[in-house]
Amino acid sequence: SSGINAEYGQTVPSEAAKNTRPTERLEALAEAKKRPEGPFREPEWPVARRALKANSTERTRELSRPKGLVEGFQGNRHVQWNVTKSAKQAVATRRVEELSVPIQRESMDNVQFNPDVFKVSEAAKKAKCSARTEELAQPIARK
Repeated sequence: SSGINAEYGQTVPSEAAKNTRPTERLEALAEAKKRPEGPFREPEWPVARRALKANSTERTRELSRPKGLVEGFQGNRHVQWNVTKSAKQAVATRRVEELSVPIQRESMDNVQFNPDVFKVSEAAKKAKCSARTEELAQPIARK
């Protein structure tokens, strides 16, 4: 037995694996963490009087000022704008219509479970490579 259920592509555990018991350490690691219920601290907490009366330094205020905009900066364009009359009346070319058709692929059910997926065709078995391909297939001779 290879340990794989061919019908479903699933691994079948061995008898030894089925009868194995976890170690104490593994049991401890498998337990959920114990966390306290509710908020971990009050939403409001005391602030020192000195901190309430603190003033920032000139250097801190200088660093907190936002940078100015670069010359020539243009802000974001509006998300919505008027569509031109010519755009409303445009007609797609035949090529654009061709390109707009979505590619139709086989469903993954048929592709994944195709039993002949690795079958080599008879023509491929009888194929002969060219002299140049044979030459390129040779390993490089190194010193």
